Amino acid sequence: MKRSKRARTVKRSLVRDRDKLLRLEPGGSPTRPLEVSSASLVEPKVALVRCPECDAPLTVKEHAAVVHAGVRLREVSAACRVCGATRTLWFRIVPILLN
Repeated sequence: MKRSKRARTVKRSLVRDRDKLLRLEPGGSPTRPLEVSSASLVEPKVALVRCPECDAPLTVKEHAAVVHAGVRLREVSAACRVCGATRTLWFRIVPILLN
């Protein structure tokens, strides 16, 4: 019993640490949005993000345009395809300027 309890504790700690790291990466907070050239690129980018709990890909549940600190962003609600864990990702749409 002590082994399985210890394993659960270690796993929870690992998940908590992974979640903290994801928040520090681009897209993890509104102050660090991922940049994309179009809203159509949001879903493919989300599919590349891995779940901190089971390492499976995420899928978009919904996304909405919001303004945070005067900057227009996309707030994306995503969920794990396997375990259902949810998280919020942030994107900024930066159009490609042609010369």
